[in-house]
Amino acid sequence: MKLITFIDEGDVQNVGILITDKEFIKVVDLIENFKQTFPEVPLKETLTMLDVINLGDDFIRKMSKVIKSLKEDKLKDLKKSLDDYKLLAPLPRPPIIYALARNYRGHAEEVGLTTPREPAVFIKAPTSVIGPNEYIIYPSFAKRVDYEAELAVVIGKRGKNIPKEKAMDYVFGYTCFNDITARDLQLRNMEEDLPWDLTKSIDTFAPLGPCIVTKDQIPDPHNLKIELRVNGVVRQSSNTKCMVFKIPEIIEYISRFATLEPGTIIATGTPEGIGELKPGDIVEVEIEGIGVLRNKVVGE
Repeated sequence: MKLITFIDEGDVQNVGILITDKEFIKVVDLIENFKQTFPEVPLKETLTMLDVINLGDDFIRKMSKVIKSLKEDKLKDLKKSLDDYKLLAPLPRPPIIYALARNYRGHAEEVGLTTPREPAVFIKAPTSVIGPNEYIIYPSFAKRVDYEAELAVVIGKRGKNIPKEKAMDYVFGYTCFNDITARDLQLRNMEEDLPWDLTKSIDTFAPLGPCIVTKDQIPDPHNLKIELRVNGVVRQSSNTKCMVFKIPEIIEYISRFATLEPGTIIATGTPEGIGELKPGDIVEVEIEGIGVLRNKVVGE
């Protein structure tokens, strides 16, 4: 199931289920039309993605079953066109974003560094998140801004000290992520032995989307083609099988230190091919089975 967040009538957030690339069904409409199937869910006019995540895997399975059973006339009545709504990041404000550095050997080599012995984790500010087709703002105080295509994991339930054998039980789904970086500022901070999280946390530096694909739709997240294009030209092309640390290991590692909350984003690192963006560029992250995350770069 592919889930989106959009601006509904009344300027409120709502969640939809993609039926085609251009059509979706509102989750609240599905619940209202099939009350007997969802007795545990109170009727509401709005549901956020975090609400949906907290309703759990059983709720996702029920929605999937209902959609598969819809007759053509009912499906036609419920469908909405994406052209009539503004799409947001699927999680416009996640609780926190954990991201991995040098989790692809090729990327570590291209920047002249070794792969780490354990996951190298940093934090990006949730306020840096933007959605599909929103602008990446090139700040006036930066001289080089880079793209980094990544697979993002969305956590589905609260957990601490999660063993890797059970880690995938805590995954809700997956989405595309672009770890935008003020590279000149990052390198300067590294040279001065200073933290560089802020160089990754500038407003608009975390494009996310276009949807969350629930984990049941992606049997193996460690075998997905990942590609990034700038103005239509391929700059990064790899596969998630090249990750040094796999998702269960990453979840186990982070949860040793911090409790993972529903909606937490874990960006799993970028492959080789990182490079510079300029105002006017169109950058696209495409991951097999998820979709295309497209953003334009503009000057401040």
